[in-house]
Amino acid sequence: MPQEFRPASVKRRALYIFLICAALFGLGQFHRMSGAVLMLPIAEDIGVPVASLGIAAAALFFASALVQVPIGMALDRFGPRIVIPCITFLAVIGSFLLASANDLDEVITARILIGLGFSVTMMASYVLFAKWFPPAKFATIASWLMAFSSFGAIMASAPLAYTIEHYGWRLPFTVVAGITLVAVLVGIYIIRDTPPEYTENADKPVTIGQSIRGYWAVLRYPRFFNLLAMGFVAYGPAASLLGMWGGPYLEDTYGLNGFERGQILLLMAVVVPVGALFFGPLDRIFKRRKMIVIVAVGTELITFAILGLANDLPIWAVTTLFVYVSFVQQYYVVLAAHCRNSFPDHLVGRANSTLNLISILGVGFMQSLYGWVLSASTDHGYEHSFLFVAGILILALIIYAGSSEKPASQSA
Repeated sequence: MPQEFRPASVKRRALYIFLICAALFGLGQFHRMSGAVLMLPIAEDIGVPVASLGIAAAALFFASALVQVPIGMALDRFGPRIVIPCITFLAVIGSFLLASANDLDEVITARILIGLGFSVTMMASYVLFAKWFPPAKFATIASWLMAFSSFGAIMASAPLAYTIEHYGWRLPFTVVAGITLVAVLVGIYIIRDTPPEYTENADKPVTIGQSIRGYWAVLRYPRFFNLLAMGFVAYGPAASLLGMWGGPYLEDTYGLNGFERGQILLLMAVVVPVGALFFGPLDRIFKRRKMIVIVAVGTELITFAILGLANDLPIWAVTTLFVYVSFVQQYYVVLAAHCRNSFPDHLVGRANSTLNLISILGVGFMQSLYGWVLSASTDHGYEHSFLFVAGILILALIIYAGSSEKPASQSA
């Protein structure tokens, strides 16, 4: 079916699918970004040092990364309609477990289940968008996904801090578990893998062996490694601040209380949809995705260099830099479009899941990096961490500069 002549019923179903994808992805974002607000109260409640919870924060991301390859295979083989509820139900269990956790092991286990459960949401969304929306609009739709789902990151900042202060940290996660369950059930009713009369590619895998060979085809794509290098830093720098270490840094360095830290984290979360909507249409304006990514990451590494090198920055300057990092990190929608446009439809799930795998590993690595550097440093540990991040961004830029791209108007 030509995408330009989709009937109204198909457009309506595509909108419903978009909304349920945004809801599920937003719930996942809530968990991913809650660490900066959540970990301090958990540490006080269960009686462990906050530094020991770095592994609990990172566990969600490592667990999600671990299953990206099989999930990409499952999406291309069985379709999102079956895979989404089967996987996301683990997040419901993990959320309830987190709300009742009494020791570090239970917190880590809960975060692992949550990571596994929400590991499917972004890739499933991309697979659905590739079939329900015109290819030329992929980056724009992906940016709208980030914008709509940012309610999760927003709720994980000041609103979560306020709720924890007045009702404790367990209640909000019980509520989120219930909302997630409802969203999964609605998704079962709403989601369809393809529009009516959609013609599946003849190369769609029908066996596990074919799925594995499809991954080999993805990995053999010329200069795909260059895309993966940028994928490694696509989420980590901002997610490490908003999802874990921004809160402790603001407390240790500036003595801010929970409410004050929450306000800054809220500003970081609020600019996420602004950044997504800003970057989404840029590839249709400039027709050069690679250039957009390089400029964005270049300014990001300058920001981290300032944080690492400047002494005694005023709090307004730190806030501005933190907010900018959160804004500019949304260049990922352009990088995802760069990746999507390089592969045919039947490989989109595996290609983007591989990119997402590397991105999630980058988050876990950078969240752990701060903990390692802080443990090894007697002074200026946060500043050293910022400089390490800047150095990693430089390396990623050098490798990504060797990537190739098709014109934004072409579809693979």
